[in-house]
Amino acid sequence: MGAWGYGNFENDIVLDWVEDLLDTQDLRLISESINTVLDDSYLDAATASIAVGAIEILAAMQNRPGTEDYDDELEDWINQHKGQGTNLLVTANEALGKILTISELKELWQESENYEDWVKTIKELEERLIL
Repeated sequence: MGAWGYGNFENDIVLDWVEDLLDTQDLRLISESINTVLDDSYLDAATASIAVGAIEILAAMQNRPGTEDYDDELEDWINQHKGQGTNLLVTANEALGKILTISELKELWQESENYEDWVKTIKELEERLIL
C-alpha cells in the first residue's frame, strides 16, 4: 500500500497526488478525485487514497483542518483557495461513505492491526465535512 500510518497523508500515493495538485490553480483535480470514487464500480486502493487526501484538503479549505501537518507549499495552496469548493462537500461525504463500505482500501486496512484507527480517522474527516 505504500503507507506508513493511517493518517490521510501518510502514504506515497497521496503525497505524489499532492505534488500534482500544487501545480494547479483551480479545484479540478480535487473534484475529479472525489467524483472518480462515485463513478467507478470497482474502487481500488489508489483511487480511494487519493480521494481521501483530496477531501482532507477540501475540509482544510473550509477552515476545518485535521491534526496532520501540511508542508508550507500545501498550506499556501490551501490558503489561496480558502472558502472554495463548498459545492463539493456533499459529494465528498458520499465518497467517504463508499470508501468506508466498498473499497479495496478498506479491505487492505481490515487486514492490518490499525483498521479501527483508520476508520476513526475517516469518520473524523466525515464529521469535519458536515459541520
